[in-house]
Amino acid sequence: MKADEVKQFLEGHSVFALDPETRQVAACIDYEVGGTCIARFVNGETDKGVYGFEGDTYWTRYETFRDGKRHVFRLVAKGPGVAQAYFEDGTIAFLQSHEETPFVSDFGVPPLT
Repeated sequence: MKADEVKQFLEGHSVFALDPETRQVAACIDYEVGGTCIARFVNGETDKGVYGFEGDTYWTRYETFRDGKRHVFRLVAKGPGVAQAYFEDGTIAFLQSHEETPFVSDFGVPPLT
């Protein structure tokens, strides 16, 4: 996705984070306008964080999730309101959706190339 599409997909939205293989919801992330976010995990835990945009990517840093480290992601559109996230190194990350049960245009999730 291009920079403007990434920003439109995230900013001001609640985005479900799903396991890319099982499609089970792991968390719902609220990306607030202004660069703050909060992750609400299915186990009831929450974690506050910040996010931002760099070119066609975005980054997040939470207080404790992922050891509180900054991670950069690229998004690939997979359907209306659905995108597959990849870490900066191309490793697959969460499937992201505006809906809890998304329609995805392809079932297999190939590595980012």
